[in-house]
Amino acid sequence: MKRVLLTLVIFSSCLGLTAQTAAETEVKNTIEQLFLGMSKKDSSIISSTMHPNVRMQTVSYTADGSTKITDGSATDFKKQIATLPSNVKIEERILSYDIKVDGSLAQVWTTYQFYVNDKLSHCGVNAFQLFKTDNKWKIIQVSDTRRKTGCE
Repeated sequence: MKRVLLTLVIFSSCLGLTAQTAAETEVKNTIEQLFLGMSKKDSSIISSTMHPNVRMQTVSYTADGSTKITDGSATDFKKQIATLPSNVKIEERILSYDIKVDGSLAQVWTTYQFYVNDKLSHCGVNAFQLFKTDNKWKIIQVSDTRRKTGCE
Protein backbone atom coordinates (compact mmCIF):
# COMPACT_ATOMS: atom_id res chain seq x y z
CA MET A 1 0.00 0.00 0.00
CA LYS A 2 2.83 2.42 0.84
CA ARG A 3 4.40 1.69 -2.52
CA VAL A 4 1.14 2.50 -4.36
CA LEU A 5 0.74 5.78 -2.45
CA LEU A 6 4.36 6.73 -3.11
CA THR A 7 3.90 6.00 -6.81
CA LEU A 8 0.75 8.15 -6.92
CA VAL A 9 2.49 11.05 -5.16
CA ILE A 10 5.45 10.92 -7.54
CA PHE A 11 3.16 10.64 -10.59
CA SER A 12 1.03 13.58 -9.40
CA SER A 13 4.14 15.69 -8.86
CA CYS A 14 5.37 14.94 -12.37
CA LEU A 15 2.02 15.92 -13.85
CA GLY A 16 2.22 19.28 -12.12
CA LEU A 17 5.62 19.94 -13.68
CA THR A 18 4.50 19.39 -17.24
CA ALA A 19 0.85 20.47 -17.29
CA GLN A 20 0.13 23.88 -18.77
CA THR A 21 -2.64 26.17 -17.68
CA ALA A 22 -5.14 27.40 -20.26
CA ALA A 23 -3.43 30.81 -20.23
CA GLU A 24 0.00 29.26 -20.81
CA THR A 25 -1.40 27.27 -23.72
CA GLU A 26 -2.94 30.42 -25.23
CA VAL A 27 0.35 32.30 -24.85
CA LYS A 28 2.29 29.45 -26.48
CA ASN A 29 -0.25 29.32 -29.32
CA THR A 30 0.28 33.04 -29.98
CA ILE A 31 4.03 32.55 -30.25
CA GLU A 32 3.60 29.48 -32.46
CA GLN A 33 1.29 31.54 -34.69
CA LEU A 34 4.08 34.13 -35.06
CA PHE A 35 6.48 31.44 -36.24
CA LEU A 36 3.86 30.01 -38.59
CA GLY A 37 3.44 33.46 -40.13
CA MET A 38 7.20 33.73 -40.51
CA SER A 39 7.51 30.34 -42.22
CA LYS A 40 4.62 31.21 -44.56
CA LYS A 41 6.05 34.73 -45.10
CA ASP A 42 2.59 36.06 -44.24
CA SER A 43 2.67 39.51 -42.65
CA SER A 44 -1.05 39.35 -41.77
CA ILE A 45 -0.50 36.25 -39.61
CA ILE A 46 2.51 37.92 -38.00
CA SER A 47 0.48 41.10 -37.38
CA SER A 48 -2.28 39.11 -35.70
CA THR A 49 0.15 38.14 -32.93
CA MET A 50 1.54 41.61 -32.22
CA HIS A 51 0.26 44.54 -30.22
CA PRO A 52 0.34 47.80 -32.26
CA ASN A 53 3.03 49.17 -29.91
CA VAL A 54 5.28 46.09 -29.97
CA ARG A 55 8.95 46.69 -29.23
CA MET A 56 11.64 44.57 -30.91
CA GLN A 57 15.31 44.27 -30.00
CA THR A 58 18.17 42.00 -31.03
CA VAL A 59 21.40 41.29 -29.20
CA SER A 60 24.05 40.20 -31.68
CA TYR A 61 27.72 39.45 -31.57
CA THR A 62 30.36 41.30 -33.55
CA ALA A 63 33.44 39.73 -35.17
CA ASP A 64 35.59 40.66 -32.16
CA GLY A 65 33.19 38.91 -29.76
CA SER A 66 31.57 41.99 -28.26
CA THR A 67 27.82 42.43 -28.19
CA LYS A 68 25.53 45.10 -29.51
CA ILE A 69 21.81 45.73 -29.18
CA THR A 70 19.71 46.84 -32.13
CA ASP A 71 16.18 48.23 -31.99
CA GLY A 72 13.86 47.14 -34.76
CA SER A 73 10.35 47.95 -35.87
CA ALA A 74 7.50 45.53 -36.43
CA THR A 75 6.84 47.17 -39.80
CA ASP A 76 10.40 46.52 -40.99
CA PHE A 77 10.36 42.99 -39.59
CA LYS A 78 7.11 42.09 -41.35
CA LYS A 79 8.32 43.63 -44.61
CA GLN A 80 11.63 41.77 -44.39
CA ILE A 81 9.85 38.43 -43.90
CA ALA A 82 7.12 39.03 -46.50
CA THR A 83 9.59 40.05 -49.21
CA LEU A 84 11.90 37.05 -48.91
CA PRO A 85 12.33 35.38 -52.30
CA SER A 86 10.03 32.42 -52.94
CA ASN A 87 13.01 30.06 -53.09
CA VAL A 88 14.07 30.97 -49.53
CA LYS A 89 12.57 28.78 -46.83
CA ILE A 90 12.89 29.91 -43.20
CA GLU A 91 12.09 27.99 -40.05
CA GLU A 92 12.59 28.88 -36.42
CA ARG A 93 12.68 25.70 -34.36
CA ILE A 94 11.80 26.23 -30.73
CA LEU A 95 13.73 23.86 -28.47
CA SER A 96 12.13 24.83 -25.16
CA TYR A 97 9.53 27.11 -23.59
CA ASP A 98 9.53 28.68 -20.12
CA ILE A 99 6.15 30.41 -19.73
CA LYS A 100 5.11 32.56 -16.76
CA VAL A 101 1.67 34.19 -16.54
CA ASP A 102 0.23 36.63 -14.02
CA GLY A 103 -3.20 37.92 -14.97
CA SER A 104 -2.88 39.79 -18.27
CA LEU A 105 0.92 39.71 -18.43
CA ALA A 106 3.03 36.82 -19.66
CA GLN A 107 6.78 36.31 -19.97
CA VAL A 108 8.16 33.58 -22.24
CA TRP A 109 11.76 32.47 -22.68
CA THR A 110 12.45 30.18 -25.64
CA THR A 111 15.64 28.65 -26.95
CA TYR A 112 15.73 28.30 -30.71
CA GLN A 113 17.62 27.33 -33.83
CA PHE A 114 16.99 29.25 -37.05
CA TYR A 115 17.22 27.51 -40.42
CA VAL A 116 17.41 28.96 -43.93
CA ASN A 117 16.72 26.43 -46.68
CA ASP A 118 17.08 23.64 -44.09
CA LYS A 119 20.59 24.81 -43.13
CA LEU A 120 21.29 26.02 -39.59
CA SER A 121 21.89 29.77 -39.77
CA HIS A 122 22.06 30.81 -36.11
CA CYS A 123 20.64 30.12 -32.67
CA GLY A 124 19.85 31.87 -29.43
CA VAL A 125 16.99 32.76 -27.14
CA ASN A 126 13.82 34.80 -27.50
CA ALA A 127 12.42 36.73 -24.55
CA PHE A 128 8.77 37.57 -25.16
CA GLN A 129 6.38 39.67 -23.14
CA LEU A 130 2.69 39.39 -23.96
CA PHE A 131 -0.37 41.32 -22.85
CA LYS A 132 -3.91 39.96 -22.89
CA THR A 133 -6.32 42.42 -24.45
CA ASP A 134 -9.83 41.73 -25.78
CA ASN A 135 -9.38 38.07 -24.76
CA LYS A 136 -6.35 37.71 -27.05
CA TRP A 137 -2.67 37.50 -26.15
CA LYS A 138 -0.54 39.99 -28.07
CA ILE A 139 3.24 40.28 -28.13
CA ILE A 140 4.28 43.62 -26.66
CA GLN A 141 8.04 43.00 -26.49
CA VAL A 142 10.42 40.55 -28.10
CA SER A 143 14.15 40.51 -27.56
CA ASP A 144 16.37 37.88 -29.05
CA THR A 145 19.99 36.83 -29.19
CA ARG A 146 21.65 35.59 -32.35
CA ARG A 147 24.72 33.41 -32.18
CA LYS A 148 26.58 31.70 -34.98
CA THR A 149 28.52 29.39 -32.63
CA GLY A 150 27.48 26.82 -30.04
CA CYS A 151 24.25 26.03 -31.85
CA GLU A 152 24.39 22.26 -32.07
